[in-house]
Amino acid sequence: MDDKPSPGLDLRHGFVHKIKKQLVKRDQSDKDFETEKMEIAKKQLAGMRKPTVRRPTQVTYCPPARRERSISASSSPVSTTPPDSSSSGDSDVLTAAGREPATCLTNGTTSVKKPPTEEMTTQRFPPASDKQVNMAGSVPLQMSTLANLRSSDQGSRLPAAKSVDISNYDIGGFGEEAQWYIRKALQDPTSLGKQDLCQVFNVLMWRAMEEPDYARTGAQLCHAIIQAEVEKEQYDCVPTRVFQSHLRLKLLEQEMEAETLHEQSVSAWVGFVRFLCLCYHVIRVRDSPLMTMVDSVFNCLSLLALPGPLKNEMQVDCLYNLLVQMGPSLDQTVPDKMEDLFALLRDRFLSFKTPPLARHRLLQLIELRSGGWQMEPGIQDYYSRSGKELRG
Repeated sequence: MDDKPSPGLDLRHGFVHKIKKQLVKRDQSDKDFETEKMEIAKKQLAGMRKPTVRRPTQVTYCPPARRERSISASSSPVSTTPPDSSSSGDSDVLTAAGREPATCLTNGTTSVKKPPTEEMTTQRFPPASDKQVNMAGSVPLQMSTLANLRSSDQGSRLPAAKSVDISNYDIGGFGEEAQWYIRKALQDPTSLGKQDLCQVFNVLMWRAMEEPDYARTGAQLCHAIIQAEVEKEQYDCVPTRVFQSHLRLKLLEQEMEAETLHEQSVSAWVGFVRFLCLCYHVIRVRDSPLMTMVDSVFNCLSLLALPGPLKNEMQVDCLYNLLVQMGPSLDQTVPDKMEDLFALLRDRFLSFKTPPLARHRLLQLIELRSGGWQMEPGIQDYYSRSGKELRG
């Protein structure tokens, strides 16, 4: 029997056309179902949206203490008579030591305002010490005029702050203008504007970067200003802490530029590290350190422990002195971070690339910490003699 090929499906048959129509109808019904489903979802989403309601502008809350200050300041008499061009015009000029006189236009001509005379200076500033260095050239101090400052001082204060003995702080290295603002910040920080108070901290930090030995005095001044600020704002519902907030932000900003600062000047970098670490070590707010500065402190100490800085004697001495001063307190507050830091220091000590003087200092730090931050006099004398020999 011969196998004949199958003729296949006859597409002309009627049931084939019926199957095609059913497939087309099913596809169309699926599309319609999906479209209807999307429309229902859009309607539900539109119904869930809340209508936008425009609320009236609300007045910002002002604490009672500040409210009384602003009312008393606005009610204080203010002279509306124009200043005399010969006498009062000169008294409005706030000129620091070494600053050029300002110029102004008068009736189409240019006139030069004279700096304040010696009599006006003694009225405006307290008597300064003989040791005064003009900081205006290297440390720019941009502050508002004394007229605006004195108008804000006329308001009444709630409680009087404790008097600060300014003679305990060395501020003779600043110009007369900077000294006046530092005294004002020590007595009553809330009497200064925000910009003026921030500039006071900037001047202290810049001075510490210029002279690293001044870092401790700058940190003590910051501590005194923060204490006065906390005491003045203890009755405020929402304390602002302008000086304390600016201190943290400015130090963090300068820390982020550590590499650039180190390339520009090693002395300025050492001064900044000393100032930052001593600010953490000295400043206390309600008998507690500023724990937000812990990471910055250990970042700077770790940078001093890198192979490059260990080749510089100034940076090695800075690392040693800071850990001797701050080591016991850091071991109590953040022992984990101290373990990590001293693990790094042990690795640097075991490295043959570390200079002999740096290895000598690192070994002294490791032995000092292992002894509970105390060292016997004989061992201390040994390290002193060997250190002098290494320095030549």
